[in-house]
Amino acid sequence: MNKYPDSIDKITKARLRFSALGSVVSIALAMFFMGTLVFFAFFSSEMIHNLSKKLEMEILFYGDVKEADITAFEQKLKLEPFIAASRVSSREENTKEAIKTVGNNFLEIIESNPINASVIISVNPNYGNTDSLTKISKEMMQHRIVRDVVYPDVIVKSVHNNLLTIQLTIIGICLVFILISMLLIANSIRLNVFAKRLNIRSMLLVGATRGFVRRPFVWKGFVQGVWGGFLAVVLLGFLLYKGNQYFPQFIDFTYIQILSLILAGIYVFSIIFTMLIALFSVNKYIKINRDRLYL
Repeated sequence: MNKYPDSIDKITKARLRFSALGSVVSIALAMFFMGTLVFFAFFSSEMIHNLSKKLEMEILFYGDVKEADITAFEQKLKLEPFIAASRVSSREENTKEAIKTVGNNFLEIIESNPINASVIISVNPNYGNTDSLTKISKEMMQHRIVRDVVYPDVIVKSVHNNLLTIQLTIIGICLVFILISMLLIANSIRLNVFAKRLNIRSMLLVGATRGFVRRPFVWKGFVQGVWGGFLAVVLLGFLLYKGNQYFPQFIDFTYIQILSLILAGIYVFSIIFTMLIALFSVNKYIKINRDRLYL
C-alpha cells in the first residue's frame, strides 16, 4: 500500500518529507541549544563552587608556642564542621616565605626569629561567607595560643556579594532561552498539524474516533522527538568532548555521571515534549468549531 494517496505527486511527497526533516532538525537544534545552556549553568555553578573551596585562612601563633602544641591544635581543628582541609606550615616554611616577601634576610639583623609555625585551613564552601568567616575568626582568637587569624576578607566580601547575582543571572538567561527553544519546537509541530486540519475534519466526518485521529500525529511526534533528541545528544556529546580538550578546567569529565543524566534527561524531554505538543495541537482541531477551521 502506498504511503500517500495517488493524487499526491512526487513534488508534494518530497515537500512532505522535507517538512518532516525540517521538524526533526528544528527539534534537534532547539534541544542542542537548551542542553548547551544547561551545561553552561552547571559548569558555571561548579566553577564558582570550586573557587570557594580554595578559600584559605591562616592561623598565626605567638612565638613561644611549641610546634608540637600547634600540631595538636591543628588535629583538633579537623573535627570542626567548617574545616574542609588543614595543614601545619612549619616555622622554616614561613620564614622562607617571609624572606622572599621582604626581599632580604631579616634574620641577619635581629637576634631571634619572631616567626612561628602556622595552621592553614581550607574552609568548607558552606561557610565561605563574610558572617561565617568572622565568627570562625573570633572563635579561633579565643584560644590563648592564637595571635591572629588572616584571610582575604576583601575578596570574600566581593565573591559573596556577587555570587548570588551571578548564579541568578545565569539561571534567568537559561530559563528565558529554554522557553524560547520550547516555543520554537511547539510552533513547528503546530504548523505541521495545522496543515492537516482539513484531513482531521474529514476523518471525523466519516466516523473516525478521536483516538484514531490522534494516533498518527502522536506517533509522528514520538518519532520526531526520538530523532531530534538523538541528534541533539550526539551534538552535545561532541561539544563536551571538544570543550574538555580546549577548556578542561571548565568542562570537567569528573562529573561524568551527572553529565550522562543531563543528556538522558534532554533525550527523554525531547520525546515527551514533542508527543504532548502533538497531542494538544491535534486536540485543538478535533474540538474546533467548523466556522473557525479556515481562520
